[in-house]
Amino acid sequence: MERNISLAKYLLVCALGFGLGGFLWGWLLYSELPDLEYPFHFMAIIIMGLFGGLSLVWFDKSVRNISKSVLAGLLGFSVGFVATPIVNYFFFMYGITLLSFLPFYFIETEILNKFLNLSPNIYIGDMWTIFAFVGAVVGLFYSLFLKTKIWSLIWRGGIGFALGSLIGPVIGNLLGNTVNSLLVSYLTTFCLMGIILGLFLSWGVYKCKKLP
Repeated sequence: MERNISLAKYLLVCALGFGLGGFLWGWLLYSELPDLEYPFHFMAIIIMGLFGGLSLVWFDKSVRNISKSVLAGLLGFSVGFVATPIVNYFFFMYGITLLSFLPFYFIETEILNKFLNLSPNIYIGDMWTIFAFVGAVVGLFYSLFLKTKIWSLIWRGGIGFALGSLIGPVIGNLLGNTVNSLLVSYLTTFCLMGIILGLFLSWGVYKCKKLP
């Protein structure tokens, strides 16, 4: 990474890269309704791995490093997505239990689900612990391939994707309901999820690469 690149500029580029990946992910899922049941679509691996990986090394002039970053994204999302059925039940129930302790949980479950999840039956917010797991796996692969501190990207990837899965659908549903468009809900939700994940991962990469 060029040492004269500012943090704000780097974060912006990575937010745009991961955000574009999330936008296309949302469009892909919406195009498969009403048969869609699971958000971890295999094409999202390519989309997120490609755009996310490119954005993290956008200012790097090394073809080798660019290839390594894209490969890290593809492998990270592949392993994370493939492993979700294995950890799904445990993480899902654990996430629901933790949500029950939050202050706003007194709201009726049906109303809450309208904001945390997407119609007709795509669980996003309820699966926040699963997204945390995927984000941690993605962070692990980026740290290994980009040679950064491992734990630095693992926790940032996990927290970033988890926060995105909780914030994204709330804003996405609010905007979608305002314009009466389910498509807007999907695009906004996954775009925000990508942006937040990208901000956290790029923060970690920048910090490690800028250290002497």
